[in-house]
Amino acid sequence: MVAIKAGEKSYHGHIVDIPRLTLSKEGIIVNQTPHSRAGLLPAALTTLLILLITASAAGQGGPTAALHPLTADGQIVLSPSDRCPVCAMFPARRPEAAAALTLESGETVYFCSNGCLLRSWLRPGVYLGRNRQTIDRVVVQDYFSGQCVDGRSATWVAGSDVMGPMGPAIVTLGNTDHLTVFQKRHGSQRVFTLNDVDDALWQTISHRQLPATTD
Repeated sequence: MVAIKAGEKSYHGHIVDIPRLTLSKEGIIVNQTPHSRAGLLPAALTTLLILLITASAAGQGGPTAALHPLTADGQIVLSPSDRCPVCAMFPARRPEAAAALTLESGETVYFCSNGCLLRSWLRPGVYLGRNRQTIDRVVVQDYFSGQCVDGRSATWVAGSDVMGPMGPAIVTLGNTDHLTVFQKRHGSQRVFTLNDVDDALWQTISHRQLPATTD
């Protein structure tokens, strides 16, 4: 299960607040945040802002650690200020989809989804400013129970009808015995483990390119 605690709004040392956004019929993003000025913000400008913040964070040695680390028993504790280092979304807005990595240095990083976690697993230098050997724990949520489980031992499922914050979800199951039930209800195109994940598998399940490595 995921807990949510209040906290300051900051991102990698930048004081920013990318609001909830809604597309108008003309394809323009309309700012819906109550305390902001009314107006129109082009979608391309918002995307550029997110990319600039993320790139700046990578140049500073990785994302700011989460306000609250995992609990001793590995449960996720989200703050409204936590941002996904891949897409800059707030995991606390969709806590049922959140995932986490912890680093050997003690930091916890939260992600909006399993997909963004996998991108960081494959490109830790880009998104975390570290190499994979510094990743300590991988924590994901069991689809049926919502309990946090070890991502290294979980069963990962892609290509189902389950939708997440970034589109089609990559689902994790803590108990392999539940795979058949899940597939009957939601379908699947690929079942794998974290050890199976490489660039080729990522391209197959996501149809998206990864950034170049920082090596």
